[in-house]
Amino acid sequence: MTGRTSDAVRVRSRSVVAESIVALTLVLTACTGGADVEPADAEKSIVSIVDETTRSVGGHWTVYSEPTAESCAEAADDGLTYTYILVQDAPPTDPAEAVAAVEQLWKDKGITTQRYQTGAADPILGVRGRGGPVTSMDFLADGRRFSVVGVSECAEGSAVEERKRRSTSSPTP
Repeated sequence: MTGRTSDAVRVRSRSVVAESIVALTLVLTACTGGADVEPADAEKSIVSIVDETTRSVGGHWTVYSEPTAESCAEAADDGLTYTYILVQDAPPTDPAEAVAAVEQLWKDKGITTQRYQTGAADPILGVRGRGGPVTSMDFLADGRRFSVVGVSECAEGSAVEERKRRSTSSPTP
């Protein structure tokens, strides 16, 4: 593979993850504070469903972004969600088979799904999910990289305060 080709692959792989993040950021603005969900439960739930999703596809996955507290709405104190992202480079599974497996898992979990694909000559396949134990999910299946982005249910609290709490409780190197 030439340097130019590998640069193009890296750019496309990054754009796959970036597309997922942009799509889910738009969904976050629709979230309202959840009076009955505790932050720890929201985080545990999204980690669980993202991990189950990756197991349904198989292969080795890498954490792109640890569960991160985000505001449910424009107001910082109107609840928080956790966004968790995993990626898989050079996936061993056929993208169409992976999308089908993820879609079935999510439906079994009570998540409403919608398949999609990009309009490129070599389309990237995907499935979005909403409801059930999540605010939103996105699975992108490109032959070069898969990604799973999960956004938890909205929980009580402030994302700003949660990030401050985590930064002060983290051990320093």
